[in-house]
Amino acid sequence: MSSNDTKHVQTELDADEYERFRAFAEEHGLSLKEAGREALVEWIERRQQADPNDRAFTVLETLEQESLSASAATDARTETDLIDEWDGAGEAFTAVTAPEAHPL
Repeated sequence: MSSNDTKHVQTELDADEYERFRAFAEEHGLSLKEAGREALVEWIERRQQADPNDRAFTVLETLEQESLSASAATDARTETDLIDEWDGAGEAFTAVTAPEAHPL
């Protein structure tokens, strides 16, 4: 980070706050400048709000608004029914009803 890419931030602490900050920085082997920067960056990261318009938060609304195709519907069959119909294209598998009885 070159000095042209940086900005300076200044604040005031009372005597007790300063002493706590100085001791904390010293405990962690940091200068006051390094400790202050780390504290500010962590504070920003903790306080940042998630973007409510992020697709991760709106995808369910989108799905509710769109109609699903008939192939996406389910008839709530049991797992056994699904296994009986599975076409593994020649792949072998063993269905186990109690996995703990058959350790790998």
